[in-house]
Amino acid sequence: MRLMFTKDFKQLSKEDTAIAGGKGASLGEMTNAGIPVPPGFVVLASAFDRFLEETDLNAEIEARLKKVNLKDINSVGRASNEIRDLILDVKLPKDIAKEIQKEFLKLKAGRVAVRSSATAEDSSVASWAGELESYLNTIKTDLLENVKKCWASLFTPRAIFYRFEKKLQKTKVSVAVVVQKMVQSEISGIAFTVHPVTEDFNQMVIEAGYGLGEAIVGGKITPDTYVVHKKDLSILDKNVSKQKIMIVRKEKGGVEEIEVPELKQGKPFDSTQGKQKLADKKIIKIAKICRQIEKHYGKPQDIEWAFEKGKFYIVQSRPITTLEKEVKKIFTKEHSREYSLFRVHTLSSIMGEILPKMIGEGAAEACSVYRGGDLVSVYYESEYIKRLFSKVAQKCQDIEYIKKEIGKFLKIFERLKPYFIEERKPRNTEELKKILNLYTELWAYIAIIWIIPTLPVDDKIKKLALKARETTQEYNETIELIIKEFLEKNYPFLKNKTRFILPEEVWSEEVKNKDIKEKITEREKGFVFYKGNLYSGNIDKTLDGLGITLEDKKSSISGEVEQKEGKIKGQIAFKGKVKGKVKIVSSVKDLPKVEEGDILVAAMTMPKYLPAMKKASAFITDEGGITCHAAIVSREMQKPCIIGTKIATQVLKDGDLVEVDAEKGIVKILRK
Repeated sequence: MRLMFTKDFKQLSKEDTAIAGGKGASLGEMTNAGIPVPPGFVVLASAFDRFLEETDLNAEIEARLKKVNLKDINSVGRASNEIRDLILDVKLPKDIAKEIQKEFLKLKAGRVAVRSSATAEDSSVASWAGELESYLNTIKTDLLENVKKCWASLFTPRAIFYRFEKKLQKTKVSVAVVVQKMVQSEISGIAFTVHPVTEDFNQMVIEAGYGLGEAIVGGKITPDTYVVHKKDLSILDKNVSKQKIMIVRKEKGGVEEIEVPELKQGKPFDSTQGKQKLADKKIIKIAKICRQIEKHYGKPQDIEWAFEKGKFYIVQSRPITTLEKEVKKIFTKEHSREYSLFRVHTLSSIMGEILPKMIGEGAAEACSVYRGGDLVSVYYESEYIKRLFSKVAQKCQDIEYIKKEIGKFLKIFERLKPYFIEERKPRNTEELKKILNLYTELWAYIAIIWIIPTLPVDDKIKKLALKARETTQEYNETIELIIKEFLEKNYPFLKNKTRFILPEEVWSEEVKNKDIKEKITEREKGFVFYKGNLYSGNIDKTLDGLGITLEDKKSSISGEVEQKEGKIKGQIAFKGKVKGKVKIVSSVKDLPKVEEGDILVAAMTMPKYLPAMKKASAFITDEGGITCHAAIVSREMQKPCIIGTKIATQVLKDGDLVEVDAEKGIVKILRK
């Protein structure tokens, strides 16, 4: 039987990552789900594997990779050049070439985008996003050569560095190639279905710019940024930037940079005020599509989109790999998302009462602040969290202890299953109280179970923890619905108000008292839940009375730029605060001067800067939005990053001592 080397998107699903790579499998999945994806096909990883076998390149590639020393950037470059030359110098086997050309003709596209799709891409091990290469506006005469270039990009310096960094050098990593009808984008962009800076699950962020999306991905421009509420699709914030250049197709294949027409740029005498790229109606339309994609996959997505002739197209979607696990967020200093008082009470009970019983340590200083709208911010003192992690790590080394705790978790889960699975309704407040207590205890175990896979523990423990995690995936929000349904049925005046009621007010039947409505009205304006006590009214005074100072953690995306009193302002890509010496990087030649702890400053970063970015303690860029290369890498490496400053490379010089305050989006010049 003849081996197939290509598959149409319609023949692929999300289960086909091993043969089509993350990108190819995702495009197939979305095509079959009715998402507007331009048609295309995938040159399967088997074609690349066959190519290597038939040309005897496997052994030669392996020999060159063995010579790589990550501390010696030159050794990475040498290996890369030699391997890529080997691949590009050899002809494609005739049967593979014939099949690719046949599928290309079926598209009737004339011009296609040719994109690499690594079979390790977007997996739980690592995300290869941005590490491999794409060739836009490819015409028939360049098609086969560009497929080989995509194969060869598995061995660019940055990809080799990434492979070693993620300890994938002994893992079989192959590459498929996506060939997709080219959308000649009038406007294009990227969307995150969870805010990538604040990690707010209620907000999505959409970036937009003129022309092809490579300008945004490559950080060549600072795009418009729109923040949209995921539930009601209201536009919460807009940051409109002036765009002077855009990337467009060339008539004879390939792409080029051109100047954006003045009418599209915005106000002619204002260097910062641009014209909004997407009208509000279009922002809401692409937000709907992105929400549909997230719902289909059941997890937050990083989406690339394009707009041509009145229609939106999705050209890529992958899971957001830099977000922390949702339950693990319980153990961070601050976390914002929509919470009911019931859930806040649950978290408080877990951290202050149940965890101390389980592991001898908790975070009793938890404080939850509701300022109106949909967000409750939950804060923990960092010293408690540090000790908590240490205690959990110690306990997780004891296999018998973990087996016993997971056993308890399974017993509790069995007792709750009728409510989760059979949808049994609680008959009275006493039964509801038992459900909530069990649920609270269940989440204490889950909180530990989520942490275990991140620690260096026995494989048997990890397998047990992963099994327990899978068991609970479906039922995270069920308890909220049970409580809401019970209260609204028994107390009709609580319709759409149940999130402002405390458990004690139900058990004690205080909810029947006349003054409960007044309490709810006050809580809707704002409240603080601290050490099990609820305060409402004037939030600022309440916080002062508790002796607590809390910054407003909502990150502004205004991107306001100013140089005043030795300060440069920009946009936060990843939070944190560090001091260090500036090193300006304008090309690969500048990489060797970056030393451990330096602050890397560039007009924009690119994948080839990765070795230096690994050494740097923070990044500052002139251009870019929160989905540009510098922003993505900063979140993956968890290093402070400020982008879109416009002037950093002009104002700062090598050797300047600066403080990067990515909590406030400010770079302070300490010494010139």
